[in-house]
Amino acid sequence: MGRRTRISLPVAMAMAIALVAIGPGSLPCLGQTMNYRALEEIFGEHVTTSATGSPQKVADAPVNMEIISADDIRRSGADNIPDILRFVSGIDVRRYGATNADIGIRGYNAANSPRVLVLLNGRQIYVDYHSYTAWSTVSVQPEEIRQIEVIKGPNTALYGYNATAGVINIVTMDPIFDPLNQVTLRGGNRGEQKMSAIGTAQWGDKAGLRVSASEHGSREYSTADQPRAFGPYPSHNFNRTAYAHGRAELPSGITVSAEADVTKSKQFEMTVGGYPGWTAYESDREKVGVGGATSLGYLNLNAYRNVVDFKYFAGWDCITCVGVINTLYVVQASDLAKPAVNHTVRAGLEYRNNRGNGSAYPGARFGFDVYAIDGMWHWLVTPKVALTSSVRLDHMTFSYHGPVDPLVMYSAKEYNRRPMTEPSFNESVVYKPTPDDTIRLSAARAVQAPDFYALFPEPVDPTFLVGNVAALEGSPNQKPTIIMNQGVDYDHKLPALKSSAQVSLFRQTSQAILASPGDSGIIDANRLGYAGNIGRSRALGGELGLMGENDAGWRWKTAYSLVHITDRIAVNQNLSEPNSSIDYRRGSPVHSVVLGLGRSWDKFEADIAARWQSGFDDISFGGDGTALIRTRIDDYTTVAGRLGYSPLDNVTLAATGQQLNRPRLATTAGPRTERRLIGSITLRF
Repeated sequence: MGRRTRISLPVAMAMAIALVAIGPGSLPCLGQTMNYRALEEIFGEHVTTSATGSPQKVADAPVNMEIISADDIRRSGADNIPDILRFVSGIDVRRYGATNADIGIRGYNAANSPRVLVLLNGRQIYVDYHSYTAWSTVSVQPEEIRQIEVIKGPNTALYGYNATAGVINIVTMDPIFDPLNQVTLRGGNRGEQKMSAIGTAQWGDKAGLRVSASEHGSREYSTADQPRAFGPYPSHNFNRTAYAHGRAELPSGITVSAEADVTKSKQFEMTVGGYPGWTAYESDREKVGVGGATSLGYLNLNAYRNVVDFKYFAGWDCITCVGVINTLYVVQASDLAKPAVNHTVRAGLEYRNNRGNGSAYPGARFGFDVYAIDGMWHWLVTPKVALTSSVRLDHMTFSYHGPVDPLVMYSAKEYNRRPMTEPSFNESVVYKPTPDDTIRLSAARAVQAPDFYALFPEPVDPTFLVGNVAALEGSPNQKPTIIMNQGVDYDHKLPALKSSAQVSLFRQTSQAILASPGDSGIIDANRLGYAGNIGRSRALGGELGLMGENDAGWRWKTAYSLVHITDRIAVNQNLSEPNSSIDYRRGSPVHSVVLGLGRSWDKFEADIAARWQSGFDDISFGGDGTALIRTRIDDYTTVAGRLGYSPLDNVTLAATGQQLNRPRLATTAGPRTERRLIGSITLRF
């Protein structure tokens, strides 16, 4: 890219990104190194790298994306990601315990939903053993999040298998550009207590380090209506986290970064298939990265390790509990370049080493390796028309080393199955007929791979009995689920109302749907239930929204979303074993409405948000813990609000209420969610 001019990093960033005003294709190759604050001030809107791996304005992104800003997060009063996302249209949040929730995008949600990939600054938080996100292992504090980027729709062409319904990327404050030093104390009913602290050290505009830590505890929702066979249930839950993020620009112009976090928690949880009980998590994750401009473009190299150790079920004191340790190593390399004024290209390589072991699989070690290549081409055809094409090829190899029970129909050799190679793509056309209008057409092919639980054998336990199934086993003969998605979006700015309106429509088909053991209906003569492919499904839907904010401090939001699902599933659906965890038609709310209103004046902020959604079917176990039962969750409304007051510039007092309209409410087949009233004080230094 030629010789660099020696100017300060913030100025260089602002000058470089300012070129995008000509059009998204003119954006220079800056990779993940961006001064978000400066760019937002220049453009008056959010910027992102999550859509294509290349920096761009959100308005130019070739995917349907919604940004939850730091202001939105503060005004929500929430202290965890699921509660922040609850009032985002198109997102279904199911809270199965006081600190446990599952999130779906555009339908297909369930306990431990596998379709939404969650990232922290681009590194995976998602746990591959059960293909879900353990939200208690997210280590960052809400106050240190710059924005949460929600991609609605498949994007495995950039992120790999399992980003099939969408992607949630949590972007934190930059340790160089965003000084943040504060302590927050929270307390409320039901034993709610939390203390968090964030500190930043900066060395000019060349290096910075931010650290944060928290401890949180509360009483669990009442589990009196949960089957006693899976007790004893926790009466309290707790969560401890620590996180560090450092970044520096060397004199050579190379940028280096590092992140590390640890978490520890205990909580009530509904696991795959609807088994209720407690889960204990311990996680530690580390990431290092280096990037810099070269004659070939902007090169990035990242490597990270995730270790998640979780234990479940057998006794709150974990005397006889079982569990799995999931260890993931990832190495990523990419090159972002501009071969011509109107063309931006990116090429990437990725290697993933994913392994599992633990007391749930005594004497066994299993996992898979992934070798992937991906590319992106962005072409600014005219100042009003842009084409973006992203492709990826994933090659997966599987391995299993350990004993296999003689009752299992497969041999150890068969569990070292043949490799799986699958392509993904995302294609998009963005057309801007006027400065106030954006039309986006998109098509995607996405791949959902089977997880450890569905692939590999567990020891047969003859004392375990659910319905007519004696034990649950993985199967090596599964195919990946293939998702095809088409969408059209229309965004329109209303300057006179200081608002913007969005309309989106989508059609999605899922072929060879994966079902975990016990859900597939595949049961052999030994009463062993195996994972498998069970059919196909189609979803049609869309969203309609209006949001804005005026000079008087008022802000508003209203949104409606629709998801209609049709299943063609071949699975045992008798009344005693309904398997409704994969009954997507009845298991997904068809309608939802989100309303929000707020105002800032003088030293006060006041916000209230409401969500109504239609009813759906969830699953749970009967009182004896041996049979699945279908549980109807009626339509419901939940209301949350926050009042904030800042008597001094560095002090904020706030009162937050969750589920203000009802003291107890059935929102899932888990314990009824309960009203929370919380007060907090934040001191900034």
